Amino acid sequence: MKFTKFCKAGVIVGIALLIWFSLFEWNVISYPADSGYTPKNCYSPNHHYYIIRYQTVYMSVTDQLYANGLAILYDGKTGKELYRGKTHLSEEAGPHWSSDSVYFEGVEYDWHVKIPTSPGSHPANPYYNKGCFDEISDYIAPRPTLPPQRVFIVKGVEPRVKLKAPYQLQFLVEDQHGTPFTSLYYLVIREDGSYQRGETDEQGRSFVIESTHNEAVKIFISPFQTADYFMMPEELKEWCTQSPDNCMRAEDHTFTANTINIKQ
Repeated sequence: MKFTKFCKAGVIVGIALLIWFSLFEWNVISYPADSGYTPKNCYSPNHHYYIIRYQTVYMSVTDQLYANGLAILYDGKTGKELYRGKTHLSEEAGPHWSSDSVYFEGVEYDWHVKIPTSPGSHPANPYYNKGCFDEISDYIAPRPTLPPQRVFIVKGVEPRVKLKAPYQLQFLVEDQHGTPFTSLYYLVIREDGSYQRGETDEQGRSFVIESTHNEAVKIFISPFQTADYFMMPEELKEWCTQSPDNCMRAEDHTFTANTINIKQ
């Protein structure tokens, strides 16, 4: 009699554990459950790799922005599984595609794995390789016709409005047609290594640089800048180290001019 009761209790506990595991531990539901989020087939920019993500039943009915689950990396040509691991699944967490690896980042779960070939870069913005690229992406579709690129022409010129220092300098930034680059963020690097930030005026000119002597001054114009972000030379060099296939050298965006003796 007691044995029968223990059997029944064991069956009940087993069923409860199975239900608990099925709801909270077994990653069987495709992520994202909400079609308003990123696509289920999560491709690299050049489609040589893809990631399929799964979540638990419980996670599938919660906010998909904060879902954890399982991510499996596949070779896009052969379909061979390359890696799997638990991770945070939201778009903010990844995947992040670099020149030789892909990774997810998260507070509780994250993973990082090397890949044998480059995953490519985003065709519209090579500096932003985070997220999923589905089959109907701008990588596959014809690229739009872009307007002729404006070329930076940077000159060291005498200031129009003189200050008190014996040596002064302004940088003039124009394109190949002589049109000034206005509201362009830049970084002035002095001989002592100090930095001064600025923004070109309506004439494409920097602020007036003052010196007590003949000084070689550098101006750095970041290839990636917005109203909220400016990629510093150190960041550009570090990015070059991590992504040599998509590298832009800081030296190619740095221009030098000598201060001008205006007290002659």
